[in-house]
Amino acid sequence: MRRAGRTGFRFRPRVLGWGIAAAGLYLAVSSALAPHSPGVLYDGLVPLPPYHWVTPPLNLAKDNQPPGSGEAVLGLGPQGSPALAVSTDDAQAAVTFAAGAIAPRPGDSVVQITITPFDPAGLLPAPKGHTVDGNAYRVDAIYQDSHTPVTLVKPVTVAIEYPVHATEMLRLDGARWTVLTATRFPASQQVVATATRLGTFVAARQ
Repeated sequence: MRRAGRTGFRFRPRVLGWGIAAAGLYLAVSSALAPHSPGVLYDGLVPLPPYHWVTPPLNLAKDNQPPGSGEAVLGLGPQGSPALAVSTDDAQAAVTFAAGAIAPRPGDSVVQITITPFDPAGLLPAPKGHTVDGNAYRVDAIYQDSHTPVTLVKPVTVAIEYPVHATEMLRLDGARWTVLTATRFPASQQVVATATRLGTFVAARQ
């Protein structure tokens, strides 16, 4: 199947106000996408900008642009973190935190959140019957003063854009993959899932 090219405006802000969960985050991202020029059609119905690969397929390497990363610094109050969403510069990955999702910690007043893309080829193979579709994204959140990983007390919502045809999301948990219950949005070529812990996430298909 072929489609119009993935070229146009992308969802740029790294930090968003709350009021959008999985479906809201999908709508915010997809509404910022606009058709511009013809290209390859994979799974979606709406023209999207070209996918940004860490390590592109050979036939796409010439025109590939490096994927973006994302970061945010937020203050902690007595009830923990404020509500926010953090996305990569190219909107290919985003994580949304509900208010109070990150627990307060004595001695820590600031949390650093980063989203880093990398090649999934260096990870454990996907579970049998599953194929990774696109980049892997590592989501880290640390208490900045103590340099320790945050404690999540509420689930987060993770959205990952895929280049071809993903149907699910996987999270790497130590020496194994966990299949997360995900919602698929073909129009924006995203899978969206809730997660009770942070780590490395990939879009995948069976």
